[in-house]
Amino acid sequence: MSGKVYAGDWMVHHTKMLGEGQKWDRIVADIPSFLNRWPGALGLGTINDLVSATIVAAEKGLTEDGTMTISATGIAQERFDLWFAQQDEWELVPNSTWAMFRPYMRKVTENKHFWGRRDDWTFVRTYRKKGSSYTINPSAWPGSKEHNNNFDNFPMPASMNDVEVSAFRAPYHKGEHESKEKQKWLSKHSISYEEIERTDGLKIVSALGSDAHFTEGYIVQLSSDPADWVHIPKRVGQHGDYFTTEVIGKFKDNSLKGVRNLQGGNHKHVMLSSWILHTHTNEGDHVLDPFCGFGSTGAACAIMKRDFTGVEMNRTRAEIAQNAYDELKGVVSEDAS
Repeated sequence: MSGKVYAGDWMVHHTKMLGEGQKWDRIVADIPSFLNRWPGALGLGTINDLVSATIVAAEKGLTEDGTMTISATGIAQERFDLWFAQQDEWELVPNSTWAMFRPYMRKVTENKHFWGRRDDWTFVRTYRKKGSSYTINPSAWPGSKEHNNNFDNFPMPASMNDVEVSAFRAPYHKGEHESKEKQKWLSKHSISYEEIERTDGLKIVSALGSDAHFTEGYIVQLSSDPADWVHIPKRVGQHGDYFTTEVIGKFKDNSLKGVRNLQGGNHKHVMLSSWILHTHTNEGDHVLDPFCGFGSTGAACAIMKRDFTGVEMNRTRAEIAQNAYDELKGVVSEDAS
């Protein structure tokens, strides 16, 4: 199994890749969607161009049974919707549309939750070519096998009526600090808390009273039924045979140039990628991420025996992503599945 991360502009690289005859089974992409937010997404025209490049890569570079799983909000989503309405060769994979939230806190006695909408992987859809029978498989996610005080397992709310949602980033999530959304929610539910002041002067919640917990990771909503909601844990743990003790040890090794950048809060990005790979891809697939960042998807591909190609505008992050893939490649034993 090999893996390559290209540093530079996706607009340039997609043309070169297609010219070389590269093919992929899956495109998995969180497309830059906000003006002036991401490197390479400096204006409306650039965002449209990035969407167009991704569409061209899918149309010309995917295998016959290939799929593209796309997170796109705002301008990028509008551009995808326009393309989808004007073509007749692609369709949505059934039951493949999902949204993602970040859980912040939970009131234990009433199972009330405070969640935040995220601008990364917020609204996701998977496309396939008409005639393909490829579907996603939510049951393939093994889920958490341990609690380990990180709330990998915790009670879901009965419905969205038990969830209060914070401000959507558009493009910056100012509400959490400027409007003190977390503090207001805690006060509303008579939960005591402590604050600490950061170096920039903002006060953030540091400790909760006995009737509340911090909850980390992500919540994936595959439908309106809470039975279909999935908690993606914050930390790498025993979430299936791929994440062995040796793999977990890699994420604790500060000597590794790539993986060490996926520690801490970035664990949850690797675990989200693991969920996507479990449910939206097959072992042995060649996965393309044209906006791969620090390489969470690549890291998960290395662990889960998927080939990987990534593109990242920022050269430092591209190098980190390549290192992470190389450091994790081959760690999983041949009999893991």
